[in-house]
Amino acid sequence: MAVKSLAGFAGAFHEAVVAVLDAIVTAGDERREHLEHAKRAVEKALRDSRSGAEWYLAEHLRQGIKDVEARTRDAAYFSWAPAPDPRVRR
Repeated sequence: MAVKSLAGFAGAFHEAVVAVLDAIVTAGDERREHLEHAKRAVEKALRDSRSGAEWYLAEHLRQGIKDVEARTRDAAYFSWAPAPDPRVRR
């Protein structure tokens, strides 16, 4: 992803996207750090948005960050859940 000017909305949005992608490919505490960084960057992008289109992009990215967090929580929960008993018929 190339950005002509890393000032204002474009820079904050670029920073948030990079942090989300880094969070997707990492795990544990490092993933949480990347997600926190992404949330701060997307909040800055929302503040710096000057049009409805910019706000819309930043809002969708914010929702994407929430989705990544939810999937991370779900994956952590299910990795600790006991395996189903093969003797029990469902």
